[in-house]
Amino acid sequence: MAGRETKMVDLDSILRTEPTIVTAFSALNFVKLNHDQHLQLCDLLEEIADSLPDRIDERQCVYAAAALRNRVSIHHQLEEDVLFPRLMARAGDDQELRGILNRLADEHRTDEGHCEEAIELLAKLSQGMPPPNVEAAGYMLRGLFEGLRRHIAFENDHVLPMAQALLQEDDLEALASEIRRTDQPPYPASSSH
Repeated sequence: MAGRETKMVDLDSILRTEPTIVTAFSALNFVKLNHDQHLQLCDLLEEIADSLPDRIDERQCVYAAAALRNRVSIHHQLEEDVLFPRLMARAGDDQELRGILNRLADEHRTDEGHCEEAIELLAKLSQGMPPPNVEAAGYMLRGLFEGLRRHIAFENDHVLPMAQALLQEDDLEALASEIRRTDQPPYPASSSH
């Protein structure tokens, strides 16, 4: 991973310049693009973990901390407040689906806790402060990005296809509306990632 330049999908500039681009037709594609953006963030976190302790790029740490702080919980809220309830409403009393969505929501809480810890670490690294325990710092970052990757893969492979099959136009319009409403820059605009 080291030395590889990654260009992040710039969803915030898309929303700023064309807010109506997110329509009922494209809402699930936008969720998938947001997942792709999170996977790129995982790649960056892996680069940072691999660079510990001597090759830390402080700009990458600032960028990654801002991305974790500004976007992960917003995305989770979108899923939990709009996508998951509408899936459940369309699926009737499918207890298996309810269990899956509850598990994913629990994983969101765990991920957000790990994000907070990673943000603290990244803030220190961005100021040139080495972690007191390099091995623990690397383990923490790896735990975060590996968990996020597994979670996203499951949602992409199972939840989004279910949503495509079950959701009606009014559900997708509600999802699109929430995406437009939460138009917040996911990453610092000036970053090269």
